[in-house]
Amino acid sequence: MNRDEFFANLNESICRADWLKRYYSERARKYSWIDYWLKAVLGVAAVCGAGMAAIGGGFKAYGVVLAAGCAFLLGTVLPGLKWDRIVSGLKEEQRDWTHIYQGFESLKFMAQISDRDEMLMREYEKVEAVRRAAAENDRYLPEDEALRDKIEAEVRKYYELDGNALPVSHDRLR
Repeated sequence: MNRDEFFANLNESICRADWLKRYYSERARKYSWIDYWLKAVLGVAAVCGAGMAAIGGGFKAYGVVLAAGCAFLLGTVLPGLKWDRIVSGLKEEQRDWTHIYQGFESLKFMAQISDRDEMLMREYEKVEAVRRAAAENDRYLPEDEALRDKIEAEVRKYYELDGNALPVSHDRLR
């Protein structure tokens, strides 16, 4: 592989990693926000229910039902939906693709200041192995095609690939 082919492959890898980094960052941010507020609202509702039950009177039955319902949702429904696994999986994907993107970016910088092609190829293969491993993780995360297309358009514009096909395979986005 000559130097021009190396840079072409490296730029393709940077585009792919940047796309997936941006996609999973947005998904992780959204799900973390939902997770935070969902649990906060259910927690506050459970405390209010417990307070209503403690007051007694006509609110006791409503308070017990409210506190028990919130506890049921937090303790049974959300774990049954594997909600925490989805949220943590998205954060892990974000972390993996950010690490891969940074690896390719630092390799591009190294390639611009170094003439040692064999060292660059070894480093490229190391980062590429991490990328392949990340692409094969089966976390069974929900996908968002509209967001994927939006992020693809952003990456296409950023790397000035508007007229060309985006050199990004759908590693995890099938």
